[in-house]
Amino acid sequence: MRQETMRPAVGRSFTPLPKFLKLVIYQLLLLMATVIGLAYGLYFSDLFFPTTRFSIWADILVVLKYVWLVPLPYALLNFYSFVRYPVFLRSAPSNEPMHLPCKIYVRIVTRGLNLKLIGETASNAEAALRAVLPLDQWHVEIVTDNPVSTDYESTQLSVIAVPAVYQPSGGAKYKARALHYALSHTSATWEDWVVHLDEETHFSEDTVRAICRFILQQRADVAAGKRRFPRIGQGVILYGRRKIVNWITTLADSIRVGDDYGRFRLQYEHGRAGFGIHGSFIVINQGVETRVGFDHGPAASITEDAYFALMAQHLGVEFGFIHAYMDEKSPFTLFDFVRQRRRWFGGLWLCALERKLPLSERLPLLTFMVLWSVSWLCILLVYVNLLYPTGTPVWLATVGGVSFAYYVTLYIIGFMQTFPRGTPNYWRLLMLQIVLIPIFSLMEAAGVFYGLIKPPGDFYIVKKEA
Repeated sequence: MRQETMRPAVGRSFTPLPKFLKLVIYQLLLLMATVIGLAYGLYFSDLFFPTTRFSIWADILVVLKYVWLVPLPYALLNFYSFVRYPVFLRSAPSNEPMHLPCKIYVRIVTRGLNLKLIGETASNAEAALRAVLPLDQWHVEIVTDNPVSTDYESTQLSVIAVPAVYQPSGGAKYKARALHYALSHTSATWEDWVVHLDEETHFSEDTVRAICRFILQQRADVAAGKRRFPRIGQGVILYGRRKIVNWITTLADSIRVGDDYGRFRLQYEHGRAGFGIHGSFIVINQGVETRVGFDHGPAASITEDAYFALMAQHLGVEFGFIHAYMDEKSPFTLFDFVRQRRRWFGGLWLCALERKLPLSERLPLLTFMVLWSVSWLCILLVYVNLLYPTGTPVWLATVGGVSFAYYVTLYIIGFMQTFPRGTPNYWRLLMLQIVLIPIFSLMEAAGVFYGLIKPPGDFYIVKKEA
């Protein structure tokens, strides 16, 4: 597909619906998804397609279909979050002046190989912060393994270069190593706050205001004695708001957006992070980050973000959801997409099996990883059933149908949050989003299968600069 920059259509206007009516329509659509899932399952069950094959192989295939129960917990968690926390309900954007009794440090972590990209990210951060906060209330840091220089000079920007000889005592590697070094080489005080970004992460003024409101709320809660530590905040990451290099991987990443509004928001709303967190758009008090640290060994370095979250949770730190978003880019190639998923899969398994953490902290992630490890079998059985049809019990077919409908809902919600109505070719893209879900499922399964047969031994970074 050709490259294209997404932008709202010019000249179109839409009259917003009242919030109550939007909520009614939203819940009816979720109910419709459930009904469609039930109908889909019933139609493809023994009720309408009774088995005509009677052999030991047919019996084995029917039993193997029980693996279709695997996605159900994941589907139900996400769907419950959509029902409980409607994705469209958020505070209206405002131009309210903000003032903080502390300082925000935007910390961009990079290997220092994509100089243009780093400069664009730092420039975007400065522009958004400058529009909302006084100069003495924010600063931008670039934490890099290799020396970097930007195309502009700014007193609001500093570079923390991690020496090649630096070796943390605990054996942290890769991004965790750089983050741990930054803790002792930043000018941030324990009262200040850090916003973590990847080297291609952009955000807007509205996101800065949402972050400020979150910080002020956490400071007030700690002062009132509601909790010992301020919460760690995280919002939503979108893929597709900027120039799109690969439409296939971008649409495939809609599930990540749906996941952010689903199980990730659900855990944050309850103050937990049992499934881990993302490594970008983390809003955290510098004192809390220093207490937890990143030097937890090689096993905690492949997906350092998830391990950090579990360790912080173990130490009594809670989490919160920030209803705002930042923009990133999807992998440019299918190969990078699969390698990215493989790193997550292998790294999260290392976190789930790390006995330095209590089992009670690891159990949600461990359960999820077991289900994720066999998820590729669900997809395989779907295609096997197409080539060699066998009967499916009504109860199993309906459960599978509902799970599939909720799975599709994840992609649709992710798409609708990423691409605003009025986007060129909006309806065509939405149809493409739905039609290609079987392909996206194969792409996700390939990452898992690759991770099973060859677990990652390093921190693979996808290409981020076209």
